[in-house]
Amino acid sequence: MSHPTLDSQLDLLEAQIQELGGSLIAGSPELLQAAGARFQQLTVELIQMADQVGRVQLDSPSRARRIRALSSGLGTLRENLLRQSAYVDHALAVVVPATQQKATYAGTRAYGSPIRQSGAFSVLSA
Repeated sequence: MSHPTLDSQLDLLEAQIQELGGSLIAGSPELLQAAGARFQQLTVELIQMADQVGRVQLDSPSRARRIRALSSGLGTLRENLLRQSAYVDHALAVVVPATQQKATYAGTRAYGSPIRQSGAFSVLSA
């Protein structure tokens, strides 16, 4: 069994980021979970490989550029995943209104509630 090089591992990670983006666009949670787990596994393998051969090899300009591109792509995917999550939360609140959280000042008027009367007379009339 041959051991993959750092460059081939970076190639696999780049392809996996593309797959993650595709599964996010497809909207399939199963595909997204599987692609995310595979990406995590590939990332751990890259870190282990870098530890074995020495992290100095990751400092080459081409590899550093590729790692920065992976980081940027992952940030973009994270933002899109957060957008998708907000969209799903909003859709759920429309379908099931009970999931909406109450506002801090729910049920009060703009300037509070009217003052309660005190004393013997409950209503004064003219």
